[in-house]
Amino acid sequence: MDAKRGIAIRIAMLATASIAAAMATTAGSALTDSGSDESVPLLQPTPFQTPTPNAQGAILYIVLDGDSLWRIAAIAEISVEELMALNGIQSGDFISPGMELVLGSLAATPVPIASPTPTAVTGPLVGTGDICVLLFTDDNGNARLDEGELPLSEGQVSVVDRDGRVQGEHTTDDNVDGFCFSDLEDGDYNVSGAVPPNYNPTTSMNVPVRLLPGDTKFVQFGGQPSAAILQISRSDDEGSSLLGVLGLALLAGAGIVGFYAVRSGRTP
Repeated sequence: MDAKRGIAIRIAMLATASIAAAMATTAGSALTDSGSDESVPLLQPTPFQTPTPNAQGAILYIVLDGDSLWRIAAIAEISVEELMALNGIQSGDFISPGMELVLGSLAATPVPIASPTPTAVTGPLVGTGDICVLLFTDDNGNARLDEGELPLSEGQVSVVDRDGRVQGEHTTDDNVDGFCFSDLEDGDYNVSGAVPPNYNPTTSMNVPVRLLPGDTKFVQFGGQPSAAILQISRSDDEGSSLLGVLGLALLAGAGIVGFYAVRSGRTP
């Protein structure tokens, strides 16, 4: 009986030792994994919600309060036209917080299969398109729209066709999406912008645009406050006032001299 009890005790001790070894191995693996994680650089904070790919490889972005197509396109480093095409957005459509937008794809782009050449359509292709214009406050003067730069109100934008006819004019406001001149016939146009008083333009204010049927073209103009011009204007006003005072003094002096000259001439 004592021999059987001794054998049972030894078996229990061996089982306990095996369990302890297994637990130590698991803990070591966890520490090793934890140590390897420390070598991975931490993600840096970004000023916008980081877009993430879905199961199909499409890179998605959730629209936040205050977002606009211009801002999201600038963040994603793509054009507004590309952003609209990826999401089927038309001119005049609006985005709202919580909307899911596609910024691109991680999946390999399939090679298109050559298709038979379609039969040529007789006659010219005609149609209409849109030209959207944004006048913005170029705070850093780098001639491009950056995140955080706001629309510039009280400026002017216009569209003129190749024959010099004005197709539309608009006074800018605080709409972050700018203003769209819609249903313009396809052809060549000149888009012009003018900054409000006391601002200097930081971009070219005349842009030629060729509009094809179904196109939506985007044009941006920048302006920057002109404190120097305001200072020069104040100096000019002060100088003009001083010259006016001096002129009046000279005229008064000439009148006095003339009066005494006349009196001297009448003296017997």
